Amino acid sequence: MAEKKAIEIQGDMIFRLSRKRSPQEVKLKSLEWAVVTQLNGEKTVEQIADILALSEEETQEIFSHLMNEGLLELVRAPEEATFIDPQLLSDLEYQLKLHVGPVASVILDDALAELHKNRQNLERKFLPVLVEILSQEISNPRKRREFQKYALDKIMELYKS
Repeated sequence: MAEKKAIEIQGDMIFRLSRKRSPQEVKLKSLEWAVVTQLNGEKTVEQIADILALSEEETQEIFSHLMNEGLLELVRAPEEATFIDPQLLSDLEYQLKLHVGPVASVILDDALAELHKNRQNLERKFLPVLVEILSQEISNPRKRREFQKYALDKIMELYKS
């Protein structure tokens, strides 16, 4: 029998139960059944793993097994990671420094840590969230808007390229 190709399960994938095969046709473990009950075509793998408190290894193993058994249909594939140039983060840090002073680098690093990212692995899709977190640190409403406008202009340039 040919071995099924292993696919890497990623956190932003979304699955639903296959219409071709029923879970009753396969011997499933209790955690696999728990995952099956969460599949609705809307929750991401990461959301299901969080709900069920699954480790990364358990998540990989369970979803791979369900996929190999033909029980899953992919609803949404993972987004291709597009990382932000660290220079953009330096530009944002400089602008933030103009509004909050020398603590800007600490604020930026804390905000990145909150997103479980760092200056080298921030994906494009997290940039608006990062800007919102940083903006909250600027108490003056006029300065906050200036920073947000600067960041928005930079984001728009990024998406044009």
